[in-house]
Amino acid sequence: MSKASLISSLHSRKYGRTVLIGVAAATLLAACGSSSTTSNASSTPTSSAAGKSGAASGSPVVFHALVSETGAGAFLGSREAKALNDLAKVTNAKGGINGHPIQMDIKDNQSSPATNVSLATKWVSQGVPFILNGSLAGVDAAVDSLATPNGPFIYDLSPGNHPKPGSMVFSSDISTISLVKADLTYLKSKGLTRIAALTSTDGSGVDGLHQLKTALAEPAFSSFKLLANETFNPSSVSVTTQLSVIKAAKPQALVVWTTGAPFGTVVKGMASLGMSNLTTTTTAGNNAYAELHSLAAYLPKPLYIAEGPQNFPLSVLPSGPVKTQDTFFYNTITANGGHPGDVYGLSWDPAQLLIRALKHIGVNATAKQILSYMENLKNVAGIDGIYNTSVSNHRGLTINDLYVGEWNGSTFTKVSGPGGTPLAG
Repeated sequence: MSKASLISSLHSRKYGRTVLIGVAAATLLAACGSSSTTSNASSTPTSSAAGKSGAASGSPVVFHALVSETGAGAFLGSREAKALNDLAKVTNAKGGINGHPIQMDIKDNQSSPATNVSLATKWVSQGVPFILNGSLAGVDAAVDSLATPNGPFIYDLSPGNHPKPGSMVFSSDISTISLVKADLTYLKSKGLTRIAALTSTDGSGVDGLHQLKTALAEPAFSSFKLLANETFNPSSVSVTTQLSVIKAAKPQALVVWTTGAPFGTVVKGMASLGMSNLTTTTTAGNNAYAELHSLAAYLPKPLYIAEGPQNFPLSVLPSGPVKTQDTFFYNTITANGGHPGDVYGLSWDPAQLLIRALKHIGVNATAKQILSYMENLKNVAGIDGIYNTSVSNHRGLTINDLYVGEWNGSTFTKVSGPGGTPLAG
């Protein structure tokens, strides 16, 4: 499909009265000023009062964040931490939150559920109103139970977590059930319905396998046949045994659900067994630019990942509020030495939405006030789509914010319509 057709397809989405979030929403948030001290200012709308507020100088607003800067989730947590610091820097240069600078208090949970709980418990005892909670599904889930009806408000940074309606917990990005369904929708359109699955036994893999089986039970995917279903310990150095079983089953496609280093173990094993030509899909947690380039010699072809707009080149995104957000994100990350394709986005929208909430409610907002605000987002643009939340929807994004991308060796090429549907035209 040509870029023109793609853009036309994307334009069909109705943005209407969509409101921009966070710093990029300065036209709606008068408290957010402008500053020439950041290289991103030109990509961000500014208010008529631009330049009056200058850098933030009030008392700081502390953002408490738990991320996996070391351990199995380090490739996620290190970038989540950097994105938070980059966002704080550019926000503070533009007046902060109503004149109050953001201060990031980021702790390393070492990819350990126990460590994550220990760190969060201290903050809970201090009465902090909100916590950004990352980076792996199982590590995040361990802290979610600490949230009471009075707080803190917890924003999980893994899409593999599924908050209960009305709880104090929100989840970042697009749900893993939507990721799986988009993958299956695309495979079905290609006639690839004889599949196998290889999943890790950690929180990410368990969630992926559950979502896959749940989706396959739906009438829309009744034509699929799961020929083999193998699992492995994410600390394993080889998955040859499991891959041999899968190879013998002769599937048309393989669903690999694990994140980070274990994914490298899988694709290296596939290469050694001559399985590199087997169509493969995996979780969006593996769409990290640096990791994919480091595995270039082993990656299967084709490799498909269902993902949001932030993972595709800006040149193919239509003009509009989502592209404005992605441009601001892209410019901020690159200006600070990062690559926007390196999973910096998982913490970006959660932090932006919290900034937006505090600008509207005030910097002393309680957890209950934050929850009430966050449950009523309507047509709010982020880097991965348009947020619409409610008491029963603590994520805000849907399968229609997803597109299947094919890794072409340097970036992702969009090969599907919304939700994995065939491209128009």
